[in-house]
Amino acid sequence: MNATEIEAKVSLLVLLAMPFLVLSAYGVRVLAYGRPLNDRVAHQTSSALFGRFLIEAFHWVLTGLGRSVARIGISPDALTLISLFISLASLPAAALGHLSWAGVLLLAGAMFDVLDGVVAREQGLASDSGEVLDAIVDRYADGAPLIGLLVFYRESVTALLLVGSALVGSMLVSYVRSKAESLGLKLRGGLMRRHERIAYLSGGLLIGPLVALPRVPFAAPLTLLSVAVVGFMSHLAAVLLTRSARAELVAQGRGPGSST
Repeated sequence: MNATEIEAKVSLLVLLAMPFLVLSAYGVRVLAYGRPLNDRVAHQTSSALFGRFLIEAFHWVLTGLGRSVARIGISPDALTLISLFISLASLPAAALGHLSWAGVLLLAGAMFDVLDGVVAREQGLASDSGEVLDAIVDRYADGAPLIGLLVFYRESVTALLLVGSALVGSMLVSYVRSKAESLGLKLRGGLMRRHERIAYLSGGLLIGPLVALPRVPFAAPLTLLSVAVVGFMSHLAAVLLTRSARAELVAQGRGPGSST
């Protein structure tokens, strides 16, 4: 077993232990006191990958952690910038072939990204300016590991196309949602929300180095497969969201040929 495989196995075991502990702790909490009611969680859509119980469990843990951080006095913007630096570190990690570390960094950056919102609400500092900073940081964080993979797979045109497709698709999903919100629309549900993209991609980065398939001309083929899934599903999500937004605008009398 080489160093890369050991690194990947250790990272994977640690990160598999985290959801187990979170779900166990939340399960005890639910049995003792019932499921906590939270409007933000209620409006989060579940999926095959992220069931309602899993979303509630992680939100419960991160909310408690965020409240503790808020008491220390760390500002939401500081947490946002910390999430940026951690996420950007996934770029050189992936480019140099340390895929499991790239997955760990991507997940750690996402955790700090959630904490900044919790801390902002706890400290009474939630604002539109904070949301603008958070949105920009999210785009950099989304792109960093994929740009790293572009470098890692630079010798394969097929791999470059798959990674590039995932990069564009991820940005499109966020852009369509943002554009719809700027027009006063609320697009609920949909595929490939940011937490889902991070889960698929980080999972591929963590597991990829552990599996070598014979006669497959790619390093870490499962990583590339996860990237391909993210790319395909993201483009599909962007198309469906665009159709939904246009249909809603037409229903409001804001379609082609309308007076508005």
